[in-house]
Amino acid sequence: MEKQVEELPLEALPCQFWGAVKIYTEKPHIINRRICGAVNLWIGVTHDNFSRQRVLGFLDEILNYDVRNKVENVHGSPILSGIVYDNNNSTEVIGSKSNNADSEGADCQAELNQIEKIKDVLCKCGLRSLQETSNSDCSDNMCGQEKGASEDNDLKDHDHFKFSSIANVNTRQLDIPWQQLLQDETLKIAVIRRVLPKQVEKFTPPLEIVLIDGENVRVSYFAASKTAVPSVVPCTNYSLSFTTTGIGLSYFEDNGSESPEARASTVWLQKNVLPKLKKWSAEVQEGGDVEDKGSLKLINVQEYNQLYQQLKIKYGKALVKMWPETTDPLKYVYEDIAIATYLILIWQQERKKKGLTTNQTFVDLGCGNGLLVHILSSEGHQGLGIDIKKRHIWDMFPKHIQLKEEAIEPSDKNLFPAYDWLIGNHSDELTPWIPVIAAKSKYTTRFFVIPCCAHDFDCKYRRKYTGRSQYSDYLEYVKEVGSVCGFEVWQDKLRIPSTKRVCLIGQERTYSALETPQMNQKIDQFIRKRSTKSIESQTRDGSCENLGSNTHKAGNHILWTENFKAREAVQAVRNCTQLEKTIKDDLVSTVARMLMEKKHILEVEISKNSFVTWDRGGSMTLGDIAKRMEPNQLSALKNECGGLQTLLKNHKHIFNISRGVANLQIPIPVWRAKVSSSHIKTKLCWFHINHITGCPLPSQTCVYAHGNSDLKDVREVPSK
Repeated sequence: MEKQVEELPLEALPCQFWGAVKIYTEKPHIINRRICGAVNLWIGVTHDNFSRQRVLGFLDEILNYDVRNKVENVHGSPILSGIVYDNNNSTEVIGSKSNNADSEGADCQAELNQIEKIKDVLCKCGLRSLQETSNSDCSDNMCGQEKGASEDNDLKDHDHFKFSSIANVNTRQLDIPWQQLLQDETLKIAVIRRVLPKQVEKFTPPLEIVLIDGENVRVSYFAASKTAVPSVVPCTNYSLSFTTTGIGLSYFEDNGSESPEARASTVWLQKNVLPKLKKWSAEVQEGGDVEDKGSLKLINVQEYNQLYQQLKIKYGKALVKMWPETTDPLKYVYEDIAIATYLILIWQQERKKKGLTTNQTFVDLGCGNGLLVHILSSEGHQGLGIDIKKRHIWDMFPKHIQLKEEAIEPSDKNLFPAYDWLIGNHSDELTPWIPVIAAKSKYTTRFFVIPCCAHDFDCKYRRKYTGRSQYSDYLEYVKEVGSVCGFEVWQDKLRIPSTKRVCLIGQERTYSALETPQMNQKIDQFIRKRSTKSIESQTRDGSCENLGSNTHKAGNHILWTENFKAREAVQAVRNCTQLEKTIKDDLVSTVARMLMEKKHILEVEISKNSFVTWDRGGSMTLGDIAKRMEPNQLSALKNECGGLQTLLKNHKHIFNISRGVANLQIPIPVWRAKVSSSHIKTKLCWFHINHITGCPLPSQTCVYAHGNSDLKDVREVPSK
């Protein structure tokens, strides 16, 4: 029996609801952070009605097996069948601690048998068979498969089987025919899929059935496998439906629907999924079209997750523990592991497609800490990393890791014909040059870049279209550079802890090797056009005059532009910490006075169960604050990265910044503050000295010192 949980009011069209369902179904990791995605194993379609309750009844029959035996087989090393990682031309099934072929084969076969049983469930629900080779309403284009694809031989025809198989069970992603669903209201779709957990050592990948009912505008999600370990999907079977008044959530009552886990899952769906579906439905275009902004589109997500977890275990903790740099190891280590995972899979696909027998080689231009070079080299890809400044961690890598401290200038000296790929990971001023260097190095040289700071060939990049963000506009420009250099440029989005995570790949050429001289001339002409002098000329008279070659000789090699300047080996600190103290104090006082112009009276805890009222002051956007600042104050901030926001965040004991809005912090008593005892009373309390009414906390409960006599002797504080 199906029980309604909640219905949220919504004014939208059915096609907008389906757009929201598409987002949730294809990108469940947006809401559920425990998973990295899902892979469709089998898809079927029908135009006839079927009973969801009957599907559940048959599922309940096949899922009653001995869970303990399942745990013995998969606990600690969950198997994702069919995942093969080609490393050094050897084949290795990953995700298992044991490489025993018989054991792995048995596990894979058990899962395939389970999927066959689930297919049989759909066969027994009073549905007739629609063969793909027959004249059915399901066209080849809708199915996304080539005509002639056949059903599994082991799946026998049933008299009442109405679902036609779109594809056999495999590991590649199959596409749900969403467009056909928008055009045909009577279409029903069934999907058998595997949900992929991020932490494969903790969670097993469950099977799930998705039933999409176009006629009733409803989608249902049924658990199709059981496991004794915690699950990454809701522990209840549920539906999301669209009505004339809103969007509803319901669940199916069964023997386990009232368990604590199931009730918690229902609450989670109600608080997280239902509001998101409502929000997305309102945002989707009326035609139901959803812009594909997904990540990892060029590789198999299932393979990515497995390999990432493997490399994370292999390198992660050890690198974080040995990290000698001042930067955050948790960000940089796991970001480079993710990038290495992506590249290894891209290269694996390339070897398979082109029949290559050896691993690809690479050069990382602007390699920074060298982590990416270390990981890729350790995984069997010979490579070289070059950067203008050596890092401390370089000396801690094994001797076979090749890293070179050297300035890279765009010239005939810096060509790399001996390597297959050029990499630019946040390579700043080198980013637009990397497609050029790849094109000029050798006809078969490829490139991979993650653009970050916007640079042109010899100056800062100037945005061409005001309707786009600076970042989006720059991405289009780098793609243009790649196209001019004769590459077919692919774009994808990585899953890394960075706001700039779009990568561009130049793998295939659009011209023949015989046309290389003409292509080089075209590239040189484009560089001349984009040079600083040429841009200044265009700005001055609206035309692009032919300035001739901008190349000039430097030593025994020719630079491709005379105005290119590599960054300095030692970068100036520009995070507002180097401002003079008097300037910083003046800026802080100015902002505080602005905030205190408005009143906001609240209660502040001064001791346990004791409160006092205190005026926190108002709030202002950073833009409004900047408008009221003096020109000399703005000038002092102009050369600092982050500007006003960085300054205020550096004074987080005074200001709170959230979504571009600033207000004063609320002083917290010592027992609630998350600071070590060694840092208490080591700084003077700003509020005690500067706030109109002083600090609301008494001296004994304030983290900071109320006067010099309250300061802790610095000799008592252990050095950092």
